[in-house]
Amino acid sequence: MVFEQLFTPEKITQHPEYSLYLGIIYSLLSFITSYLLFINIPSFIGVSTLLFTVILTIPIAVKLFQYEEKLELKQKSFFKRHKVITDFFIYFFIGVFIVFFVLSLAWPDKVFSQNHLYGTTPNQITGSLPIPDSILISAIFKNNLFVMLIAFALSLFYGSGALFLIILNASIFASALATLVRTTAPAGTFLTKYSFTACNLGIMFFHMIPEVSAYLLAAIAGGVLSKAIMKEKFLSPNFIKILKNSGLLLLIALTVLFVATIIEVKLSKKLFLAHICTTHMNSIIFIALAILIGIIVLEMSRKKHFKHNKIYKSKKNKKIKR
Repeated sequence: MVFEQLFTPEKITQHPEYSLYLGIIYSLLSFITSYLLFINIPSFIGVSTLLFTVILTIPIAVKLFQYEEKLELKQKSFFKRHKVITDFFIYFFIGVFIVFFVLSLAWPDKVFSQNHLYGTTPNQITGSLPIPDSILISAIFKNNLFVMLIAFALSLFYGSGALFLIILNASIFASALATLVRTTAPAGTFLTKYSFTACNLGIMFFHMIPEVSAYLLAAIAGGVLSKAIMKEKFLSPNFIKILKNSGLLLLIALTVLFVATIIEVKLSKKLFLAHICTTHMNSIIFIALAILIGIIVLEMSRKKHFKHNKIYKSKKNKKIKR
């Protein structure tokens, strides 16, 4: 395949942002393919887009998991061991999210949403009756925990099977945001609507970033353990080492998921219900931009540190050879 030559594991390892382009290209190609195939059956377009995106992504994901397992045994640093596949999932998710969000604004019925998954939205189920935060936190956490465990199990038994859940969540988050923007955006200029969209995206960021991070960590834990089961001798020192690391990743994912649930109920939900983007739009945008800039600065610093270490190691190896 052409894209497998353009976006090789080596290139993605050196340039993680390539995964973002891959997410955009693969999800867009999948949508076009699904649209042409099921133009007469619109209800099939959303779910088939997810499946086609998974099918396109599996080959490169499998190669990256194989590279990840090699690092698992060589690298001492916990973050370095899981850097490659973490970068891939994060950037790929962002790319898919962007495409699905734009498509949801233009053709909401063509993108797989929460309505397709559950038949009704939480608001339609609960109506106007207020629900205590403790009950809501418990309900949302149980649902998200179930999704996280499925991500782990799919990665464990199917290698890169959790890709489906990652792409599914990108679609659901994108369609939810697009629906909110379409139904509540104030009338006005393009700048006003753009600012309103950015504000709501900023609110969603508060809980979406840690929630998706938890799913990604669970998927990585399952994928790495899957490769160890296939290649390492059962209960050997290497197997035990990978098993402990996988368990640690799962524990971190569980903690992050619980924090994300509290943020969703205590912060995001209350801000959405208060229509804060109508009254205090600039404040939310400023906070969201500050978070985004912080993430970008940390990412640039991390990439710079990674390149520095890589150059240092290559020079060191050259000296040894001489």
